[in-house]
Amino acid sequence: MMNRRAIFRLLAAAAARRLGAAPASPKPSRRLVLVTIGGIRRQESFSLQGAVNVPRLVNDLVPQSLFYPYTRNEGVTSHFNTIASILTGQWQHVDDWGSQKPLQPTLFHLYQSQLRAPSSDCWVVTSNKQLTANISPGVNVILSKQLLIEAVERIIQGQSSRNRLEREQLLQEMTAVLETDYERIGWGTPSTSTFQDPQVKQTLVAALTSFIHGPGAPASGDELTFVVAREILQRLAPAMLMINFSDVEVAHSGAYSLHLGGIRRSDTLCHRLWDFIQATPALRGSTTLVIMNEFGRDPDGSSTNGFFNHRTNTDSTRLAWTMVLGPAVRQPAVVERVIRQVDMAPSIARWMGFECPNSAGARLPEMLG
Repeated sequence: MMNRRAIFRLLAAAAARRLGAAPASPKPSRRLVLVTIGGIRRQESFSLQGAVNVPRLVNDLVPQSLFYPYTRNEGVTSHFNTIASILTGQWQHVDDWGSQKPLQPTLFHLYQSQLRAPSSDCWVVTSNKQLTANISPGVNVILSKQLLIEAVERIIQGQSSRNRLEREQLLQEMTAVLETDYERIGWGTPSTSTFQDPQVKQTLVAALTSFIHGPGAPASGDELTFVVAREILQRLAPAMLMINFSDVEVAHSGAYSLHLGGIRRSDTLCHRLWDFIQATPALRGSTTLVIMNEFGRDPDGSSTNGFFNHRTNTDSTRLAWTMVLGPAVRQPAVVERVIRQVDMAPSIARWMGFECPNSAGARLPEMLG
């Protein structure tokens, strides 16, 4: 693992290079976009040898951000539990496949109940099938990758009148699933009418069309997640949006090169997301972006096959990082002290103007309230 002095040399150099170089409800004055990324080790990211995989984060975003390179995951190092811990400020110990709700209310629930905000203000767009609608009551959950998988399976298995995996036929099949069967593949809405709302339906169809026919012909689940989230931000401008990228979890199959590809894709998509926020007048100046990786991965040589998994009680698995960009940042800085993932919930709540009373975390003084 890279030592502290080395990582700060890396980040200081990046900073030097940088210095050289409409919804129906009332518009919220502050918005929050939270990005979580499945397990990435320090050695493949914020280290001297790993920085090549995250060049946009290191060179472009860190110098603009509050960066916490020592963010500890002290809970269950699995996806649903980690994300639930981030959203509640309490370490969660529930089923990791989304069959149980978090034991404490999430930021989405607290925001709606305390500020009397509509459910249309709260969205989750995720590539991870474990992040079900149980993550929080009153939140709209879109499992984008499952939509893509469902459409492909229907065509391959002959369950559709469309019989070829051509882009236009895939678009038609995804649209058909969206129209008729989204609940079965794990999507969740607080109201049965949400996805029948013409504006919402138009937003999602536009996202699918952009994914299929947009420039660069993207094909991964995370790229679809990004496109859907971008359309929701642009067309619906919710107050709180969580995005989950999970292409890195191909590591479970043992494909190291594909895992690195997922890391690099996350790096690109986070950068594109921040650029989009900054280029959109309705979002720029009011939107704080928080990027967190959920945990690391097991160390090489461990009995759990190293990068394949995230099970060991080691720094390699428990050490994560957090990046905050936008108006909640007092002043860009690399904060050397160790923080915990549960510290983010009360800090986000303070920024958004509500309380997170049951949090075990501490507010981060570097973030504005």
